[in-house]
Amino acid sequence: QGPVTVEIGDKKETVYIFGCVGAHITVKGKCKSIILDGCKKTHLYFDAAFASMEVVNSQRVQVHVMDFVPSVAIDKTDGISVHLSATSMSTEITASKSSEMNVNFPGPDGEIMERPIPEQYIHRINGTSVTADVTDLYHA
Repeated sequence: QGPVTVEIGDKKETVYIFGCVGAHITVKGKCKSIILDGCKKTHLYFDAAFASMEVVNSQRVQVHVMDFVPSVAIDKTDGISVHLSATSMSTEITASKSSEMNVNFPGPDGEIMERPIPEQYIHRINGTSVTADVTDLYHA
């Protein structure tokens, strides 16, 4: 019980967090990547990951990027809130088989904005290819 802090000694390290319930985890320092797997009601705070941050098979989690991560992958996760810093505005988020996803980021005035990550798409046949567009449900 209580918060857990992981200190990164080598930036080539990968942090793998598995099966946590109700945990508050802080990863200090820069690492290669972070994987959050099979966690419930977990809060993760980390400075930076050079490659990626992945969340799989989890429920009701929050991920706080304090500095930078180039990509966040969300797979088979229900209920996630990704909090990006001003230095992470170029982060790419990929999601599959997941629901109830939100991203939080600083707006132009510095105030935090929350937006849903779309789950519903309209697919159309366009000549010989298939296109995908976000449904009107997500347009502000």
